[in-house]
Amino acid sequence: MQEATALDAATLYARCAACHGKDGKSVAPGSVGGVLIASMNKTQVVESLKGFRSRTLSRGGNSVIMYMQAKNLSDADIEALAEYIDAF
Repeated sequence: MQEATALDAATLYARCAACHGKDGKSVAPGSVGGVLIASMNKTQVVESLKGFRSRTLSRGGNSVIMYMQAKNLSDADIEALAEYIDAF
């Protein structure tokens, strides 16, 4: 399996930006607690994305959007996205 690169992470994140903003500083619609992903560290991002992928994490009524976004992410994709977001 090919490892995700920084360029891949930027491409992957482009799908996230619609709700989270280009810099991770927008609160996603319907989320509970107003968590900004730009304030999350790499470990928190990894845990969150894996939780959404397995449907064991919920952050409000629109969590189904995150379930759909995360369901096809590989572990390498999640690691690359976490590093990308951690750099915000």
